[in-house]
Amino acid sequence: MRKWMRLWRCWLALIWIVGSVVVPSVSAQCTRAIHTFCGIPKDGETLVRQGYLLSYDADRRIPGWVAYKIEPDFLHTPERDNRLASFLRDPDVPTPVVSSDYTYLEARRGYVRGHLAPWKVMGGDRDGDGIYAHLDSSLSDPDDELTIRQVNFMSNIVPQHDDEFNGQGGLWGKLERWIQDEIVADDGKTVWVVAGTIFGPQVLEKVGPDHDIHVPPMFFKVMIEDDFTEDAPRVLAFLFPHQRGSHGDITDFLVTLDVIEAMTGLDFFRELPGAVEARIEDTDTCVFWDEYYSPWWQMFSSSCD
Repeated sequence: MRKWMRLWRCWLALIWIVGSVVVPSVSAQCTRAIHTFCGIPKDGETLVRQGYLLSYDADRRIPGWVAYKIEPDFLHTPERDNRLASFLRDPDVPTPVVSSDYTYLEARRGYVRGHLAPWKVMGGDRDGDGIYAHLDSSLSDPDDELTIRQVNFMSNIVPQHDDEFNGQGGLWGKLERWIQDEIVADDGKTVWVVAGTIFGPQVLEKVGPDHDIHVPPMFFKVMIEDDFTEDAPRVLAFLFPHQRGSHGDITDFLVTLDVIEAMTGLDFFRELPGAVEARIEDTDTCVFWDEYYSPWWQMFSSSCD
């Protein structure tokens, strides 16, 4: 009898121990870093700026990809004018591009200096001292001003078509404004973004005085919102052709993360368990758009059609 009582007590103790083990949620396994969410998407040398993380492609003389976080306060950016408007040579990269390498490109080829990490999201009181970057140097915070200057490093610049891609009528410009205006400014959300360039096996076009600045035929942008639903963050992945003539809407270019990874070699959500990571990356992100971001007048249609 005593033997059975001891076994029964051991069994109860085991049940109590197992029940007391706290298994961390999927959300808790993701690191929220200053520029990245759930891990850096690729090993290798990166440059850490105050407002973004940069992987520079020295062979093509353009950024390969950037990662940055946007909070509502980061939209408080000074006007792009006067002393804060200049494009700067990056002292930390080999074969640095200078602003004059882009001279006449807009008039002759239609290309402008396109920020991969955008100017508009580099504001904010990031050091918490109550002072912001300002056009008036006597009113400006030097630390926050450095964040602004670093986004104008030419290592963050890539040739982009102006009106029909980078500008107000282009897909890239539309997506940037949608994230900044509707998701961050209006909804008060914090998001992480990874954006970059994509090349195929052939070199299509090179520009600059020495014809060694490569023009990307495609761009990608991934937006991650720290709002876990069914153990998965909300993710939108866009793959854009570098259009000269704008056509389509941004939702026409939603894809899976697997597609972006296959074309870039990046690895998103690498901190998560393999099965969870695979489930997120296999999902067509138009599903997230339809459920969480689609405007009310599109509630009976699907961007996945």
